[in-house]
This record gives sequence, C-alpha cells and structure tokens, in this order.
Amino acid sequence: MYKTSKETQDRKDAKRQYILDTAAKVFANRGYHNTTVKDIVEEASISVGSFYFYFKGKEELFAELYLTIVKAFQDTSQKVLDIENNNLVKNFTRVITANLWMYQSKRELARIMLIEAVGLNPEFEKKRSESIKESCKTMEEWFKRFKVHNPVNIPDERIAALAFESSFYYLVLDWLEGEEVAKLTDSSYGLAVYNLQALKVPFEDEEIKLYVKEVMDELNQVQHL
Repeated sequence: MYKTSKETQDRKDAKRQYILDTAAKVFANRGYHNTTVKDIVEEASISVGSFYFYFKGKEELFAELYLTIVKAFQDTSQKVLDIENNNLVKNFTRVITANLWMYQSKRELARIMLIEAVGLNPEFEKKRSESIKESCKTMEEWFKRFKVHNPVNIPDERIAALAFESSFYYLVLDWLEGEEVAKLTDSSYGLAVYNLQALKVPFEDEEIKLYVKEVMDELNQVQHL
C-alpha cells in the first residue's frame, strides 16, 4: 500500500491550514453568506480544484474553521493557567481574561461564528454543540479540582460550569451586538468578580486587577512578536 511520506503530509497540512487562514480573513471581511468559494480561492491564489481537494465545499471548510478557533481558545487557556498552583482566584481570572482577549482580537470572525452562522446547517450545529459540551466538561473538571484545594462553595460542579459558560457567552454576545466598539477585556474584572462572588470565594479587588493586568501584558507581548 502506498504510504504518504512525512514531508508530503506536512506540505498538505500546511496547504490546508493556509486555505483555512485565508478563508478566515475573507469570512471576517465579507461575512459567511456573502463569501463564495471563488472569493476564497482568489484571495489564496489557488485553483478551484486545489480547494476541492481539501474541502467538499464552503460549509465543510467553515465547520473546520470553527473547530480550529475553538482549539486556539483551548490552547490559549492552557498557556495562561498556572498548573503548579491551584489558586482558584488567579487561574479563574487569567482564563476569563485570556478568552475575552481572544474574542476581542477576532471580533468580526467571532460575530460570524456566534451570530451569523447560528442554524447554518446540521453538521455545523453538531460540531458547535459538541464543542460547547466539551468546554462545559472541562470547566466542570476544573471546578472539581478547585474544590479539593480551595474553600469554595460548589455543591454541583456541572451546574456551576453551565452557569459560568452562560454568563461568559451572553457577555460576548452583548459585546458583539453592541454598536460601540469597547474593549471586551474591560469586562474581565467584572465577570471574574461576579462568578467568584457566586461561588463565595474570598478575594481582594486589587488581586483581581493584578491578575488581569498580568495576563493582558503577556498576551499583548505574544501578539506583537
């Protein structure tokens, strides 16, 4: 059986990622419904045949693009976590700030993903539903871990995870639908405080502000490299 060499596979993976990155820019500029395969291939300077070698169509590409963005959020969250320290206040604030920063840096694409693409097609909705469930599951596991190391009031980790995800999601939606382009990260402090108070976790205001500033400095430095 013919086996693709590592070099060949790496080139294919790089080409596929290039098409995804290019499509993300086109979607952000034109919107999902106004973007055609022709727009993407012209921007990427590739042939239509090359596009269809990697993707069945715009719908499949968009669904995969959504998953790559979800992974980018997960990777960013992992990078800002202090895994050596189970301090709930610190990790909670850092992850909230990092995720708000991600949405802020990808505002137009986020608008398409969370607003314009709702009900797009069954395949996309299935993947989005799965990613939301996975996110809630991850948060649930972190709440369980935090309970072991912190004095925290979490009688049901699943409900706490769902409540947190909901507060985060609707904050982002409100920002995306707003006419004023305020910084979403300006809400990091308020969202962290709201959730920590709901969990009855003791904290100091200056402590939260310090963690927000620290992670913002780290992320902005990476962005400018």
